[in-house]
Amino acid sequence: MDRIDVFDYIERAATVLDANLVGFTHAAEKLTEYLERAFGDFDATIGVTSRIKTRDSLKEKIVRNSLYKDAPADRIVFEMHDIIGVKIECRFFKDEALLYRKICETFCVDVGDGFFSPADKKAIRLKLDAPQPEKQKNGFSIYRVDGNVAYAGENYNFELQIKSLVNSFWSEIEHKLIYKNNKLNQADSLIKEMLGSTHVSLVGIDHQLSLIFDRVSSSALNSQHEQFKSILVLGLNEMYTAIVKANTGIAASISEYSEAIVEYLLTASSYTKYLHGDSFIKTMSESMMRAIAPNDAETAERISRLADGDNYGGLIINLMDWMRNIDYATVAIGEKITDIDAKLDGVSAEIGKIFLRGINDDFYLNTFFHIFFSLERGNDSEDFADYVTYYYNRVMSGKTQDKIYRTLAIMAETPAHKLPLESTIKMLADIN
Repeated sequence: MDRIDVFDYIERAATVLDANLVGFTHAAEKLTEYLERAFGDFDATIGVTSRIKTRDSLKEKIVRNSLYKDAPADRIVFEMHDIIGVKIECRFFKDEALLYRKICETFCVDVGDGFFSPADKKAIRLKLDAPQPEKQKNGFSIYRVDGNVAYAGENYNFELQIKSLVNSFWSEIEHKLIYKNNKLNQADSLIKEMLGSTHVSLVGIDHQLSLIFDRVSSSALNSQHEQFKSILVLGLNEMYTAIVKANTGIAASISEYSEAIVEYLLTASSYTKYLHGDSFIKTMSESMMRAIAPNDAETAERISRLADGDNYGGLIINLMDWMRNIDYATVAIGEKITDIDAKLDGVSAEIGKIFLRGINDDFYLNTFFHIFFSLERGNDSEDFADYVTYYYNRVMSGKTQDKIYRTLAIMAETPAHKLPLESTIKMLADIN
């Protein structure tokens, strides 16, 4: 049976992309290098990244937007406005507007048709005559500017986006959870409501992040730490509540489980070990205590430089940068957890057995571990062993053999859904 002509068009367009991939790649590199030089030193800029549409993405867009009606197959990749995507990432929402204004100041030479170029780089043009930020189909605003760059006798179109870290994080959630998930209906009002709620929460998180970043103080370690935890709990809870609802149809409250996971993330996770080589709390406490030394000019200078590594604002940015790369569409909440082969012995092995006994029988314990496994870096067995070790250290540390047996007995009688909660961990730790 013959296929319709659209498929031949799509295949020819993809072949043209393949044949010109070197040119697209060099054009993107040239563009990225210029933007890094021009805006990399801007205080709020985190980085500049670029990508070329893949064959699959190109095919999907041609069909989704009926682009085969707009241009011949041998030219569609050159006509497509976002065949190259470039993103300048900044810290906070407020920085997006500042960065856009700086771009307008730099691209100040009018070259016609609404396009502007920098005085020193006529080969790069941005269309700056449209109002910004523009409204997206999902109702949210984005700084998105069309442009083109001349390279080796060809003009290559690109789309420039300016995104705060939280906006970038939000886009990853929306793209991976909804756009790439064919099981979910993007027009479903409940899905829209959940995504809207998540976005509102992230806007609040951005505001709090900005306050923390601007208000690093030598006298507020405890307050900053609690603010930091609250922000993470809020973001984690909103994000995974949407995933639980999407996967199971159940609007479950998981705030206490989010709190328990954040406590783990900040004290024992592979993230904090990777970033610091030590627990987050110990590292932060030592860093801030050094910073409050009286009459210490060197320390005062260090405080002024606390940006991306030593304060809560910088660390939450790093943590969110890690979390946004998680493929949330693969979080299998509601499905059985199997094949856990954790290398545990002694008391840790007994703790592991208690968790495994309820991991597929209790909805909340199952949900907790699905979330936990999606956030950690190892395979499920490795992550489970790490969590049990963390749990052992929290509830058994320093106890005599009799107290350990007593604690295990109470653990075994504790309802499975309560085991991961901070209130339970503290109760078990206090058993004498």
